[in-house]
Amino acid sequence: MSGGAAGRIAALNGELTLSFLTRIAARYHLGIRDVLAAVTDVGGLQNLTGMLYPDSEIHLNAQARERVAALCHVPQHVLEQALPAWTREEPCGKYGVGPVGRLMRGEEVVAAWGPACPACTTARTGREAPARRYLAPEQRVCARHRYWLLYLPHTGGLTVPLGRCPEVIEAQRQHARLLHRSPIGAPAFEVARAVTNSWWEQPWPRQEGAWPARLDATRPDGADPGWWKVAARDLISYPEAVTVARVLANPRWQQHTLAQTRVHLPYRLGEIPALLAELADRLGRPWLAHRLADVTHGPLFTWAHSCVLIHADPTPAAQQKLWKVHSSHRPRPLSDLLPPPELRTDSGQPEPRPVKRLRGHSLQAERAFQRSLAHARAYHQQFGHLAVPKEDSFGDYPLGAWLSNLRTRHTRVPAHQAAALHALYPWWNAPWSTLWQRTWHQARDHMEANGPLEPASGFPTTGYSLGEWLYLQCTRYPTLHPEQQRLLTHIGIDAPAAAAARPRRRSSAERFQVGLAHARTFADVHGNLAVVAHAAMHDSYPLGQWLGNQRRGRRSDRRPLPAERAQALADIDPWWNPPWGLSWQRHYYRARDAAVGSLLQAESGFSDLDDSGAADWLWHQSATYDELSEEQRQLLTDIGITAEVARSAREHARTAPPRPAAAPAPQTDKPSPAGKGADPAAPTHRHRTRRAAEPKRPREPRSRLGHRPDLRPGFETALAHARAYAAEHGHLAAPRDTRHDDYPLGMWLLSQRNRAKQRARDGLPPSPHLTELAAIDPWWNPPWNSEWQRNYYRARDHIEAGEPFDPAARVPAPSTVLGSWITRACLQYDQLHPDQQHLLNAIGITAQTADQWPPSPRPRPHAEALTHARTWAGEHGHLCPPIKTVQDGFPLGEWLNRQRELAKKRSSPSPTQQDLAVIDPWWNPPWAILWQRTYHHAQADPRHPAARHWVQSQRRGWLLLHPGQQHLLTTAGLVNV
Repeated sequence: MSGGAAGRIAALNGELTLSFLTRIAARYHLGIRDVLAAVTDVGGLQNLTGMLYPDSEIHLNAQARERVAALCHVPQHVLEQALPAWTREEPCGKYGVGPVGRLMRGEEVVAAWGPACPACTTARTGREAPARRYLAPEQRVCARHRYWLLYLPHTGGLTVPLGRCPEVIEAQRQHARLLHRSPIGAPAFEVARAVTNSWWEQPWPRQEGAWPARLDATRPDGADPGWWKVAARDLISYPEAVTVARVLANPRWQQHTLAQTRVHLPYRLGEIPALLAELADRLGRPWLAHRLADVTHGPLFTWAHSCVLIHADPTPAAQQKLWKVHSSHRPRPLSDLLPPPELRTDSGQPEPRPVKRLRGHSLQAERAFQRSLAHARAYHQQFGHLAVPKEDSFGDYPLGAWLSNLRTRHTRVPAHQAAALHALYPWWNAPWSTLWQRTWHQARDHMEANGPLEPASGFPTTGYSLGEWLYLQCTRYPTLHPEQQRLLTHIGIDAPAAAAARPRRRSSAERFQVGLAHARTFADVHGNLAVVAHAAMHDSYPLGQWLGNQRRGRRSDRRPLPAERAQALADIDPWWNPPWGLSWQRHYYRARDAAVGSLLQAESGFSDLDDSGAADWLWHQSATYDELSEEQRQLLTDIGITAEVARSAREHARTAPPRPAAAPAPQTDKPSPAGKGADPAAPTHRHRTRRAAEPKRPREPRSRLGHRPDLRPGFETALAHARAYAAEHGHLAAPRDTRHDDYPLGMWLLSQRNRAKQRARDGLPPSPHLTELAAIDPWWNPPWNSEWQRNYYRARDHIEAGEPFDPAARVPAPSTVLGSWITRACLQYDQLHPDQQHLLNAIGITAQTADQWPPSPRPRPHAEALTHARTWAGEHGHLCPPIKTVQDGFPLGEWLNRQRELAKKRSSPSPTQQDLAVIDPWWNPPWAILWQRTYHHAQADPRHPAARHWVQSQRRGWLLLHPGQQHLLTTAGLVNV
């Protein structure tokens, strides 16, 4: 072919390469196949792969592109700028070398394209010839000539006049303005296109009038209405897609979405009414907000869901998730929805088409979903819900794991699968825990069987655990998810009912019987109830606190302890509530036990007793015998301390020399005046004894709560915050920086713990007002670290949430924070406090479980480390090995580095560090260890080039060196001064 007749043929901007070749063929009065044969000819053979269709595109290699450039008389760099697919691929041909062409088709491999505007093409080329161009969404409209450039598979496209649809042209202007002003305009339009496509695929409501009118206005003459509804999908919904994109791209509406959801993950679109109202108003469809309110799936719901997810992560990578359109939400390609032209056989009958699955659909996955859905339907029929724990199976099928996987990716589930699950159980993907949902069903079933729940009366008809759960929901009602509040309304708990709710308590008689059983068991072991300290626990039951409450009730006139309850405790221990201080009673039992089998000798100061503390106490009681009550004297008589014996003890005290201090007494509560004089820790000197026997000055009346009356309101305020925090979190192990409603609750609890521990260190009894904190949380001030207690509550909440928990199987994994704490608890089980062991037993960590863990590796003794250090120093002459040095399996480098770090923190060297100094005086020099290591290398091989260069640098900086460094260099002969 000669190019003289055709002249220069320019390419349209964005034109398909095959469209350009078609126009070249028309200029040469040839067919497209002739041009393809000429461009890809190799020795008379056509080096072309693929099939030629009206909607195909072609990729050419370098040699073929040279031939095309020669045909059109246009330089290749100009064609590369005009034709997007010009250099997109270098295809390989059938015949090795030579020009190659590859024909391709389909929306998966060819970018979106459409017909070029006929009027624009004629004005550009001077000829009326069809052309095809790659088109972005905003380029589908030719506003000058009022055309929609429609892509149609299996054809060259269709230009649709827009004379009767001015709103489409106006939408194109708004679309271009959005792309110019907003950097997220393009991805926002893709999301909006998916949103309008989801509306398009649903049955149109009868109020919808714009789309049917637009279909009639643009349908070509003679076109089938059903076929046109599928083909013109993007054209008809384009104005609505632009409007939705403008709303979604506005940051103000993203903030409104966060504000209206209160940072809760949405369950349905009705939770963001402002966004729905804005869309309905801008689209001119007032009914749309009501129609979208119940939507729980789809691209618009996914966008709102992502808004909440990324609010705490403003990074660009997280923002990209907001505009990601999952494959299940993308519009179906028209080539899947519009069949190709019918092929006919020789007899004229239509040729049957093979069944073709839609793209993105897996027949195997669909069958698996239907099988799983059948199991879910059977489970729902039996239990009435799908709140299945993750680890549960239904029969032999892991239904819990299947539903958990679906919930994890619920925004990516295909629409028909989400609809099937929603029809079966609306809350299958609720944004709260399945444990909450199961407990709600339990409460609903209880209400249907037993009547109203009566929150104001403390849920009297429910069991204890269910009642406590319901009360907890009432205390958290303002912070619950709106859908959770709606579900609670179904069982009679609305906002007023939640505000008036009372906690579910056990009956007073039941609580007393539980405490009495523990008291009886304790007395069978210890013989009395006086030795129970206030913080004492018996089988994880706060027995000391319970007995304290009973004693206060016995002495109180407001709510006195019933006589039958007092008698029941008296049957266990007649002196469970003596009229004198508990300290006196505890010391009495100590002295009684010490006097068993011994003859009390008052003339020797009861020195024959093995318990010196009990002997001192008996001596003090003898000194103050006349001040004791009749009951106390009778008790002393029972162990042999009569009036004559007490008189003999006093006579002995006047003549006996001073005695050494006694052993510390057991922990006591706040003693009464009668018991204060009997403190065994008191001095034994006779002058101090007389002073102790003298009447004491009366004290100022003090608050019975351990506070000055003017401090009580502040304590009540803090106590109210503590109760609210415990109702919300289930404990008082709050970190130091915790604030509850702007009140520094964490610091207040820390100060209370410190004061309680200081009183214990000073030998003082606990402050009575702290019983109110113990009533809220018995473990508010444990004898171990509060961090341990917080980790314990995390493990308990983990179990109550239905999460996997199996310490023996290392679940959670030791690499996690919770798993690491469980590992330490198991490895240190034998060293833990007995009450810590009781707490661990409650969550399934027993001594047997702990024994299954391998023992922690025994730390290597320093003697072994020093042996390895001597061996290394004997071989190398120093102790400056690299940090990764291992000597006979021992990490010597790391150990020495750790010893250097410890030496920096000590004011004097430890014995181990002294031994290291004997091995190498410069094992821990005051300069960098790297200098010392280089020094030893230079000393070992001074002729090495690196060593000579290093020594020269030391000479140049001699005045800057440490005196010890100068000494080492001169004594080694490396530097001559």
